[in-house]
Amino acid sequence: MKLTALQVADYMTPNPLTVEPEEPLMRAVEIIRLRGVRRLPVTVGGILVGLVTDGDLKRAEPSMLTDSEEDFNRVMEQTPISRIMIQNPFTTTADTLLVDAAEVLLNTKYGALPVVAGSHVVGIITVNDFMRALVEILREAQGPRGA
Repeated sequence: MKLTALQVADYMTPNPLTVEPEEPLMRAVEIIRLRGVRRLPVTVGGILVGLVTDGDLKRAEPSMLTDSEEDFNRVMEQTPISRIMIQNPFTTTADTLLVDAAEVLLNTKYGALPVVAGSHVVGIITVNDFMRALVEILREAQGPRGA
């Protein structure tokens, strides 16, 4: 493995699940819970317009301690994702060097970068993807076990 040649495409999740800005918050909550993801690109016709995270959704949820279940469901069904999404998120491209994308996440403290070709979402790369890359690189550097 040549470290200087590693690109975002080598570790990104291609064709990620997406939501649209006018879908209700409940739709994003369902996808995040059912699919085990933490970030969803927000698109219109495949074009990136934002990003919504599990943290954004948790902050937007009414408290189950002070509100009824009906109030909770009403807010989550009637509030569009566009109200809480991150607009114009930092992005990267599939051919960006992995180290350059990692530096963006390190400097911005974001947990993911949508991967775009033009304005269209083609993938997403997350902190977990970078951890997977790190483990592979360290294992390779370590050499065969027991040697």
